[in-house]
Amino acid sequence: MKKIVTIWWGNGQSNLLDALYQYFPKDVEISSIVSMSDDGRTTWELMRKFQEELWLHLPPPWDLRRCLFMMSDSVKRDEFQQFMETVIERDLEISRLTLWDYFKLVWADKDFKKHLESFWWKSDAVKKFLKFKLPLTSSIKGHKVGNILMANLYYNLEKDYYEMLRFMHQILEVRANIIPVTTGKAYIQAVLWNGEIIESQDRISNVAAYTSGIADLKLMEDSQHAYQHKDVFKSIKKADYIVISPGDLFTSIISNFVIWGVKDVIIKSDAKIVYIWNTTNKWWETQWLTHLDFINKIERYLGRRIDIFLCNNKKLELSKDQKSIFQSNISVKWGDFLYLSDGEKDELERRKIRYFEADVLDRESFYKHDKKSIALELEKILL
Repeated sequence: MKKIVTIWWGNGQSNLLDALYQYFPKDVEISSIVSMSDDGRTTWELMRKFQEELWLHLPPPWDLRRCLFMMSDSVKRDEFQQFMETVIERDLEISRLTLWDYFKLVWADKDFKKHLESFWWKSDAVKKFLKFKLPLTSSIKGHKVGNILMANLYYNLEKDYYEMLRFMHQILEVRANIIPVTTGKAYIQAVLWNGEIIESQDRISNVAAYTSGIADLKLMEDSQHAYQHKDVFKSIKKADYIVISPGDLFTSIISNFVIWGVKDVIIKSDAKIVYIWNTTNKWWETQWLTHLDFINKIERYLGRRIDIFLCNNKKLELSKDQKSIFQSNISVKWGDFLYLSDGEKDELERRKIRYFEADVLDRESFYKHDKKSIALELEKILL
């Protein structure tokens, strides 16, 4: 049985998992290591409340949530996804609601409730579980149900993040092993070439207008003890392939490799490293970089060579309006398509990095990878 580990953060990771779920053979063992540096918007609000009111660090649930339901084998997979992605519009204090109240607020489908009950009534602790509350004074309005659900479970299951994830794997019948890269504080900072420091994932990725390019990515001072989750070591040690998913170079990918222990276990691993490159660069964060620049930076933080490189070679002819919509997306931010040059191909061959080019572009977003295409290409390469 082939064993594949994916590494990343955000939509790119969950979209890749959805592709693997839909189009890969079921006998492939998949583990997904998820970056835990997210600190933006409602995620940060929830984490801040945990720290202020409960004196607890809440490892961000956002990306774990998406990866969990993307690999769900439940007959109610689609309903679970809709439920966990629902944004609450009611202005109610979080502490007033039990776990069962979340379901009553969002979902009225009787069959879905029966499905949940059929699972939960197998547990002796179900009555206690349904009454779990999260003692936070802020409003639930604006939060996604999945984030509040996972935060509630973490607090009530002995403040044990591992136990919360184990429970989520069970209830969603998750086919893969979804692993946080760390459960410690993992706040990051970017050091620019001119010496300026930009702190936090959200500012680096979404807010900051840089005065120069990013020279380095580090953990912030209060995150110096962010050690790899124990399952990171286990999954990488036995992997045949480590697949680096497409995404923001520093905040989504390299943010995993600055966690203590991750680089060391990858260096010692016999697994081949596969890098799926973004179809575009991103203004400010990577606007001056070529394909080869991306590879060089990842290899620097990995401490070893990439073995296989997969990139898009389809050149789309976009109308003026289409290009404006495409470039204004937060994941592109006025960047543009990137293609592998002849000189880069020669250099990859010299370094014995196998590269594959294919049409893997999603025709609706113009920048995402088409799920079926990327899965089929990976199947050719890995299986």
